[in-house]
Amino acid sequence: MNTKQIIPISLLVLTFSACTQLSEDDVREFAINHIESQVGYEAGIEGYLDGLSENLIVWSNPVWRNTPAEYIADGADGSSLYEDSIKATIHDIYMMGNHANVYGTVQWYIDGVNTTYRNFSGIVGKEDGKLKWQRWLGVDNSELAQGFLWPSTELEGGLYAYNEMRNAMMNLEFDLAKLISDTLVEKDPNWATAHLGQLQYYWAKNDVENLEKVMNLALSKTDNSSRAEKHFIQSYTRDREIGQRELELAMMHAPDDHMIRIWYAWELEDNKLAIDILKRAWWRLPEHGGVNNMLGYKYMADGNMEKAKKHFEIFARANADVPNAFDSYGDFYIKAGDLDKAKKMFLKAYELDSSWTASKEKAERIDERMSRISPEE
Repeated sequence: MNTKQIIPISLLVLTFSACTQLSEDDVREFAINHIESQVGYEAGIEGYLDGLSENLIVWSNPVWRNTPAEYIADGADGSSLYEDSIKATIHDIYMMGNHANVYGTVQWYIDGVNTTYRNFSGIVGKEDGKLKWQRWLGVDNSELAQGFLWPSTELEGGLYAYNEMRNAMMNLEFDLAKLISDTLVEKDPNWATAHLGQLQYYWAKNDVENLEKVMNLALSKTDNSSRAEKHFIQSYTRDREIGQRELELAMMHAPDDHMIRIWYAWELEDNKLAIDILKRAWWRLPEHGGVNNMLGYKYMADGNMEKAKKHFEIFARANADVPNAFDSYGDFYIKAGDLDKAKKMFLKAYELDSSWTASKEKAERIDERMSRISPEE
């Protein structure tokens, strides 16, 4: 069994064997020494196994929706201890009488190259006078999504603001997205994807002159950007065919990015293909507004009103302050033939943001339509 499949993120209070009071210094020394000695193939296996409780429960990479399991040491050998050095960093130790909860990071190396990066949490206790790992949970950086459109910036707080800008873009809040974009461009003049909010704004306004100007400026900053960033920037063109090709290339380099998938699916005429492309994003982010919104429209276009309604409902419930959630739900009810509910949804969107005059106009058109219908009809 690969030893890197076992080890500590945050754990349950369970019943352990009684033992003497622990000291934080002893726990820290044990944790670092036990982890960093797991090198040298067979030379490291004895000390490795000696630090594990016979009742050890491990939870390896729970991002895969697996469950904790008893660690079986039978057959363990040194074949997995192939790295030549390990660095263990302890972030926090919480003493719990006879036990200690340890938070840390482990980095494995071969010839100076980091092969595995793991954050962990584990419970240490004493058994037969020796410290042992009794519970261990670990998450490897490699198991998490690498395929997002990560921003190439070192601006403090930049990632949070970047995500806020993207959420505004996906919720069609063009003015807000541009405002955030303007701020990010000012704070980091070398950041190419800081311009995304500006690009969407001018694209939506069909302002070709400013769109081209901003795109050229953004592309002039892509020397240190990822390929995904460059292709995504280039997708903001009024040429649909070129835009789709750039989105395809961006998706190849950032396959987990939901925004790229939403934009690409939107232009597809094949609704079933669009749904399949969006399902991957939905599996990872089932409450995300933009993902549910696009799935709702694609299911509706494909004639599956039941699934469309479910996705519009998720969008509205999980994003109750987003006008577009209710505008989209109103479109659904128009298609479903329920004009009363459609009107309520449109007015709710306008109530949340008075700049959503399109929603108000939709509600007014419903009034006009209903006024033309006689009681006999």
